Formats: sequence, structure tokens, C-alpha cells
Amino acid sequence: MNSDSNPHNLAGRVLFEDNVNSEHDGHVFVNDHSGHHGAGEALEAISDESASEYADSGFGDGTSATDSLRSSIFDYEVEHGRSYHAFRRGKYVMPNDEREQERMDIHYHTLRFVFQNRHFVAPIEQLTSVLDVGTGTGIWAMDVADDYPDAHVIGIDLSPIQPTAVPPNLEFLVMDADEPWDYHSRFNYVHTRLMNGFSIRSWPFFYEQAFEALQPGGWVENQEFDVKFGCDDNTLPLNSACEQWATLWNEGIQRFGLTGRCYPQVMKEQMEAAGFINVTCRFFRMPIGPWPKDKALRQAGLFNIVGFLDGVSGLSQRVFTKGLGWTVDEMELLLMQVREELKNKRIHTYFPIYVVYGQKPYA
Repeated sequence: MNSDSNPHNLAGRVLFEDNVNSEHDGHVFVNDHSGHHGAGEALEAISDESASEYADSGFGDGTSATDSLRSSIFDYEVEHGRSYHAFRRGKYVMPNDEREQERMDIHYHTLRFVFQNRHFVAPIEQLTSVLDVGTGTGIWAMDVADDYPDAHVIGIDLSPIQPTAVPPNLEFLVMDADEPWDYHSRFNYVHTRLMNGFSIRSWPFFYEQAFEALQPGGWVENQEFDVKFGCDDNTLPLNSACEQWATLWNEGIQRFGLTGRCYPQVMKEQMEAAGFINVTCRFFRMPIGPWPKDKALRQAGLFNIVGFLDGVSGLSQRVFTKGLGWTVDEMELLLMQVREELKNKRIHTYFPIYVVYGQKPYA
């Protein structure tokens, strides 16, 4: 499954183009639903008549080193009925329980529709060795390992929630990506997805580590979504509950030392500062709800709304209770309003997805 981009026509470009929209903070990006739309077009919604209905580390005395290690990894924290990772306790603000794992997998399938079944967007001619940073449930890494059996794939995460039955060319490691990676010229592709605002505390450090870990000519790619509700046809009301939630979420996540909003131009500049060339930004829309006319994007919207309606509580809990000092009841009252808005089939909204990738020079 190779990317359809041309590796010989990159020359350090950022794919800024005629998709000018105030929703993107003054930056202009490719609306990269190739084969579905002309560049720069807003997504077209289906009519109301044909719209589908929305479904509603100290170790105790006498503990062996092995048991201590297992405890430091598997003794999950539990707050308000949700479990959180134990390794580097408190660093990742999202749950790691079964409900959250389901949300991760649903969003994986959502992005398969958005990206037209591509695992990556960068113009990689052949995958040989892959590092998936923040692998989550491992579903992306497993599919890549299946589709590229000659490639060696490593997935790293703070939580050991990945399956044990995996392809022979895949391994999972418990590792903190904010610490030195200790990889030198090992990989030809480093991948992240949905890490901005959730996990990476220093993107400059991340890019330095990725540059060191990549072979000459290798690629780093960030597939990140902006926690902001996009809407091209003004069907999302001003001062909506959705906008209130996004503003508060971004405020709360910054209390944990995370970046919140996704600024791809900044990511591009940081990537270039680390030494990468051919740095490119691309913009995609991830619909919320089955409102687009385009069949694949309508399917993406259906997956996305199912995952978000159930997953928004886990996305919000620590951010609102620990970050903003809200009670769970106060949070759930706002989330109830958010869900009602998103289930309104006349509202056509989406999450902006930014893909930023760059190449390590050959010399």
C-alpha cells in the first residue's frame, strides 16, 4: 500500500492552497480528499430527507524485581470508574480501559476512510523498519505489519494494552517517548497519530529523537487532529456547546503541560529546525456524523460520531476535573449538550486533521 505522492516533486513545500477558511487560523492547506473533491472545496452535505438518523514508583519491602516491574506497569490508577496507565503515572491524561480502547479503534477505522485506506501519506517507496510512537491498542502497527511482512515494526506506548498474538515482524514496548529513545539510524519511517495535545510535551525534542532514529532518506509523519469543531456551512451555532467544550478542553489540557491546539505551521518549522527537508503539511476533514454526500466520508462520519459520543467522557474526565476543577456532574451536563448538538442531523461539523511529514537528508 504505497503512497500515491511523487517523491521527486517535494522541494520543501508546504501544501498551502486555495482552501482559505477562518476555521484554520489563517493557514491554508490542501483539502486532501483526492478523488473525492476538487482542491479547496468544502464537503457537501446530503439533504435532510436522505440523511440517516444518528444512533442515539517506590517498591515495597520483599517484592521481587519482576513483581515490582509488573506493578509499575500494570497497577492502573482508577478515577471515577475509569482506569489510567501506571507507567509514568499521571503523565497521559486519557484512560486506558476497554471503553477508551474501543474509541481508539473506532477512530482508526474512521481515518482509514478519511485517508482512503492509506496507512501513511508521506511518499515512501518501501517500508523496511517502522516505529509507531504512541501505538495505543496497536491496531495501526498490526495492520502495517500484516501489509508489509518484510518490514520490522515496533510500537511503543506508556500502556501495555496491546494484544500478545501479533505478526512475527511486530513487537510492542512500554516506553516514554518524552525520554531519549536510544535508536540510531534504525528506522525508515516514524509515525504518530492523535498525539498532539494528548502525549508529546516537547515536539522539538520529539523531532530531534526522530531525526536520530531515522536512516538517511527516512520519513517522520505526524497525523494529528485539532480539538476544534470545523464547519463550512454555518450550521454549527455560534457559542455552541461544542465550541464551549473545545475551548475548555484546550484550556484544561494546557494545565498538564501539553500543547492543546494543533498548529501545523509550527510543527513544520520545528521539523525543519531539527534538520528535516521536504516538509509538507496536508489538511483533511474528519466528519462528525454521516452528513457528507461522499460515500467514504459519510462512512467516516458515522464511525466518528459513534466513537466520539461514547468516548468524549473519557477524553474530558481528567482534563475537566483535575485540569479545570469541575465536578463530574458539571462536566457531564456540558457533555449532554454537546451530544445533543452532534446528533442534530442539520449540523455539519468535522475535526480538522493535519498531516505533517518530512524527510531526513541522505547526506
